[in-house]
Amino acid sequence: MDTVTTDDIASRLRCFAMAVEETRTHAEERSAFGQYRAGAPYFAQYPLRRLMSSGEAADRLSPEHHAEFGCIIRELTALEQEGGRLYREELFRDLSAYAEAYRTLLCYHELGLCPLDGIAHAPFRKEIAVLLAELAGEFPLDDIGALVASFDKTFCILRELGGAETLRTDPAGGAAGIAPRRHWEYPCCSPRQQERTDSF
Repeated sequence: MDTVTTDDIASRLRCFAMAVEETRTHAEERSAFGQYRAGAPYFAQYPLRRLMSSGEAADRLSPEHHAEFGCIIRELTALEQEGGRLYREELFRDLSAYAEAYRTLLCYHELGLCPLDGIAHAPFRKEIAVLLAELAGEFPLDDIGALVASFDKTFCILRELGGAETLRTDPAGGAAGIAPRRHWEYPCCSPRQQERTDSF
């Protein structure tokens, strides 16, 4: 991992704050694959939380960084309360849509219409992992998790046949053989059972 700078942290915090604000402001315009998406705050929050809890960032985090993060988390909590159950259901629908998009890209690859590198770099795979973590305990996710794991296995086999081999972590958190890059790993942050306002 490259050295984390204070500018990196500040930039991630700004992106997180903007994601929360835009998700609230453009609630009527949100869609799974649109400019404004219900999951945007979480797609910004989870990597930021992981970064801030890493040893790379430990000596560069200031009290101001922690205070700003806490303020944004409170804004996100307010957004969740405003949206209520309907907002959480929107996240679940988007998760289902991203899983289906994963299936579609694999099918396109079989038809020669989509290269594996295109699938490997598609952001929705990381977003699936984030939503699986975020919605754990609220919705029945076993079927989606198993489906995504099967797609991962298919992708890994295709990559192995192509000669690219890298260990991955499966959605259950265990080692799962050969796979693409580590950016596909399941978020190290715990699901919503963990108090998100804990200090790092």
